[in-house]
Amino acid sequence: MSLKQHGKIFLQPSLYRPALIVVFLILMTSSAVTGPKETAVSPFTSDQFASIIRRVSEQGGEFWNDNYVSNEAAYLHPLRKMKELGIRGGVYIGVGPNQNFTYIAKTRPRYAFIVDIRKQNSLLHLLCKALFHLAADRSQYLSFLLGRPIVPGVFNGDNYGVDDLVKYFEKTEPDPSFFFDIHERARSFLMQQHDLGLNEEDWTTIEKIHLAFYNRGLSIKYDYIPVPTYGEFLVERDLDGNMQNFLNSSEEFAFIKKMEEENRIIPIVGDFSGPHALKELGRFLKEKDEVVTVFYTSNVEQYLVRNMVWPEFIRNVSELPMDERAVFIRAHWSNYIPHPDEVAGYRFTQILQWAKPFLTKVTPSTTVSYWDIVTTDTIKLR
Repeated sequence: MSLKQHGKIFLQPSLYRPALIVVFLILMTSSAVTGPKETAVSPFTSDQFASIIRRVSEQGGEFWNDNYVSNEAAYLHPLRKMKELGIRGGVYIGVGPNQNFTYIAKTRPRYAFIVDIRKQNSLLHLLCKALFHLAADRSQYLSFLLGRPIVPGVFNGDNYGVDDLVKYFEKTEPDPSFFFDIHERARSFLMQQHDLGLNEEDWTTIEKIHLAFYNRGLSIKYDYIPVPTYGEFLVERDLDGNMQNFLNSSEEFAFIKKMEEENRIIPIVGDFSGPHALKELGRFLKEKDEVVTVFYTSNVEQYLVRNMVWPEFIRNVSELPMDERAVFIRAHWSNYIPHPDEVAGYRFTQILQWAKPFLTKVTPSTTVSYWDIVTTDTIKLR
């Protein structure tokens, strides 16, 4: 029974205690668990895009090799498990070149940030951004990237797979006039649409990157180690034997193109263990009330451990607002010690781990090896 006294409502405890407990638990659950927003996502203007890059980026560093395409043949292996776990939405953070597009296409984040110590990588992503803008479909995107024209009538509609694209461009010769026309259009787009503050050295680097794809075509790869060419990378298969690169799907290509056109894929120059980039990205995401759902680190932590700066990376990650079900995607190069979860025939092993439990167990003060990092509480992919 209820009584009203002095403007307040009192509940008889014996009758309403169960209901109060249920309400209390609901309130506690809703306040304790953060999740990705499900509201409409807002594009960034060109000025905002450039401003975010300037705000979050820090001084770049050097890497010993050009890294224009991924060397991780196993990049598709986590996809089935991530889909089963419902890893989707929120904010994606990644590192490196083209493998990010497939992860983004599959997880459908609201925003994506590519954080890499090499300025060259951010310039590569700006080139890709321009090509996504210029290309009407998948075949045009690959044509513009490689500097190889498409014979009219070859790719009518969307009834083709990434294997068809690879077969065509493997036997198509580069065309210099076609390439330089596309390159000038890409440069013009970046100059007119974004106040990015690029200098002549940056433009020279962008041209060097584009020429590398023109000169080497689908045979371009990460050199010095036995890894797949770009063409082989595109037709890699997941653990169920399916081609899953985003260029295999017109709908996934359209999603990436839209994100690029809405300035929601943002390349940042940043050191994972540096003093500014990840911390500032964390502040920015908190201002936007956004949470990270996927952090793809590749095998960067191998170098952080080697250089004894890995604890700084963990401190930086602690500044990021994380979804309760956020995951790390890591990559282990099995050149000396095979990973327990390795797949036969693959030199890289992709590793999936829940982020928050990992960060609770492995703190900046915890003494760990790189092996500890890539073997702690891994989520079995099959």
